[in-house]
Amino acid sequence: MRTPASIFARIGQFRSIAPFLNAPTLVMVATILAVMLWSCPALSKTGDGVPNVSSGAEPVVSPEFHDVILRGIEFLNHDNYESALETFENLKERHPRHPAPHFFKAVAYQQWMTTFRLKRYQKEMEENIQLAIQKGKALLQKNDSPWIHFYIGGAHGYRAYDRFQKHEWLGAYIDAKRGMASLRKALEREPALYDAYLGLGSYHYWRTVKSNFIRIIAFWVPDQRELGLRQLEFCAAYGLYARYEASYNLIVAYFDYGKYEKAFEVFIRTIGRKKIHSISDLYVKARLLVEFGKWPEVESLFREILERLDLHGVSSIGYRVECKYWMAQSLLGQNRLGEALGMAAQALAQSETRNPDRELDGYFDDFDQIEARLSELYDYLKKETNLYPLRSGRKAGKTRFAENPTLIE
Repeated sequence: MRTPASIFARIGQFRSIAPFLNAPTLVMVATILAVMLWSCPALSKTGDGVPNVSSGAEPVVSPEFHDVILRGIEFLNHDNYESALETFENLKERHPRHPAPHFFKAVAYQQWMTTFRLKRYQKEMEENIQLAIQKGKALLQKNDSPWIHFYIGGAHGYRAYDRFQKHEWLGAYIDAKRGMASLRKALEREPALYDAYLGLGSYHYWRTVKSNFIRIIAFWVPDQRELGLRQLEFCAAYGLYARYEASYNLIVAYFDYGKYEKAFEVFIRTIGRKKIHSISDLYVKARLLVEFGKWPEVESLFREILERLDLHGVSSIGYRVECKYWMAQSLLGQNRLGEALGMAAQALAQSETRNPDRELDGYFDDFDQIEARLSELYDYLKKETNLYPLRSGRKAGKTRFAENPTLIE
């Protein structure tokens, strides 16, 4: 059950609000949000560690839908979104009052959009999130099941993330609060529902990392990154339906932390063991290998990603531009400057056609970062090869690439 941003993955990402606020307003908003985060038990409780279990501990299995869930997730793990949605739609027809089909349909739509970095199924995702919450609450009146709480919590998490991306701050806060409360209720009723630690861990890690400007002002907001990492590690090791998703979140968290070796270690022992790798599997591996300067393999992987995107016939312009940027970088790392310049020129030309309103960013870098690096790389390569004119009137001169041809950051 993989989604690039997953349950609560970036609810704490307040950095993007800064350009829209003046300094006094920023201080006020930061203080208010910090108080909200610290004072609300459902959000600030620090006692959510991980259970002490044996190495062979087994997670609880869904009593009703286990086989169907596994089949649908298998489709998702291989980029077969139509079949996954058909599986969950059939489940809905057999259980029209249950939140599970809608929850997993929302997962499928979210993952579909994230894999190809397009917003094309936004409406469908939102509708299924709402139906999962509504039907879950109605069913709780008759059945106080931990699984119902889990589905409600997960649905709130998806909506909180979506609202935050839209800068709907209050709505995102409310959904995050409700989602965390529901996940805790699920664990209170069934401690072996280990998949719930995906949401808890993601939230605890990213709330700390992406709210630095709040913590500067309200220094008492606790740093819960280590707690979040422990919970994600636990879910990746013991989770059932969310194991791969927890692995993705853990990799991205370690990457953000600058622990690239740990991130790659997680990849090798989890996603790397899959018999068939999805587009996102290839991307994560390629992006991690960039940090180790494994340029021939980086080039090969990004070429394969582009070929896979072509086969599916749909993907964002930004995703293709990023692939070509890293290919140009890898060609430079192999001292193939002419090829690198041609690839960078292709990527820059293609970036001019991008519509940001229709696209999503990737796991590790937003498109603005990629585009800025691409322009700088192009200018350096142009200067070194003298094959293309200087772009956008930028002055030729010594760059960080000249100092270190394989420098990424």
